[in-house]
Amino acid sequence: MLTIKNEADIPKMKNYYRASDMLDFWQFFSNSSPLEDLAIVFDEEDYLNNKDYLDSFDSYRLDTIKPYTLISGIESDGGKTNFLELFKKIKKISKHSVILFFDLKGEPTKRYMRHAGISVSVNMYSDICIEAVGKGFDGREISKGICVHERYVIPWFNLRDLNISNFHSYNIFMIDQNDYQKSRLKRIEYLLSLGLKKEEFINYIPIVYKPIPDFIWDDLIKNVLFYIEKNEEILTNCGYKHFCINGNTEGSECFLIQMYNKDRY
Repeated sequence: MLTIKNEADIPKMKNYYRASDMLDFWQFFSNSSPLEDLAIVFDEEDYLNNKDYLDSFDSYRLDTIKPYTLISGIESDGGKTNFLELFKKIKKISKHSVILFFDLKGEPTKRYMRHAGISVSVNMYSDICIEAVGKGFDGREISKGICVHERYVIPWFNLRDLNISNFHSYNIFMIDQNDYQKSRLKRIEYLLSLGLKKEEFINYIPIVYKPIPDFIWDDLIKNVLFYIEKNEEILTNCGYKHFCINGNTEGSECFLIQMYNKDRY
């Protein structure tokens, strides 16, 4: 097992795709990252040897060591999981696959209870493109190219004057109700495919699309976008010139958890 509690493990953890993405955001955006703990577990034996510690974690993701193909396609409802069975499943797909266990600050909500899923694409010195899905959805829809509900493009040199009063002037797309209904039906089908019952989540997905609340955008502006503008030179020197940041919301805050270069889009 590797853990961020052991500083010597961190460079080794950066050899894994998703772990590296999360660690980079945690290190660059230390004031904004909700990450509190992260561990990489290699196999069933490793899990059993550290079970008491790992069972205290709130969340998990699948990962693969670079440069092997990143494992994907195994979905979760975010609830408790039989990790011994999951290891058997992922090792059949790739012997290089691992499980990331992580904790974010606060108590995690169900994936259908969030205000938004958000992706921020940065083209340094050119512009920032923000794509988002609204209430009842999460970042999966954006990262997998399933749908977008809102899109904003902010020219680079307008960043320093950005605030919640002028933010909406940069909106270039807002989904219409017909297309929203289609995305809502797909979302319902997806949640049902995870084994969730319709009565658990249906009231969290509005029938008519409601734009993402301003308090979410205000948090994003103050804690992420301003940092990017003020630290443009540091980010560029570290190889982050064209990159993406994404995640979800928890309560009134943006919980963006990872960043990656354009070659990982």
